[in-house]
Amino acid sequence: MNVTNANQRVSIYKCDGATIDIHGKCKGVSLDGCEKTACLFDSLVSSVETVNCKRLQLQAREMCPVVSIEKTDGCLVYLSKETAETTNFVTSKSSEMNVNWPDENDEMVEAVIPEQFQHKLDMKRKKITSDISDLYSH
Repeated sequence: MNVTNANQRVSIYKCDGATIDIHGKCKGVSLDGCEKTACLFDSLVSSVETVNCKRLQLQAREMCPVVSIEKTDGCLVYLSKETAETTNFVTSKSSEMNVNWPDENDEMVEAVIPEQFQHKLDMKRKKITSDISDLYSH
């Protein structure tokens, strides 16, 4: 699929076992209800969003400012060297999330995106603090 306008948004709904290859720069990509689907894209202005999906693969060949993963089980994200340092992740109600990116020697590095957190009350500041669960400290 070729995108010709950076204001266009690509919506992908209920795909099963598909590979979607998006060329060009677009505003964003959203995947809803997809299973065993791979989505490759060149460059995004805003974000790639997943909701209600299972076993996804996302690959940014160039820029991707935000990866939003909601109600998704099994999401593998591949980032380009160009965007790896600047991409932000927003996740909720999701599991089995991993991200891969090339290091300074172009070797691929893989890390888990934590899905479990521990929260504590800070009575003095009247706030809640949140940290990644000890399960991910190894």
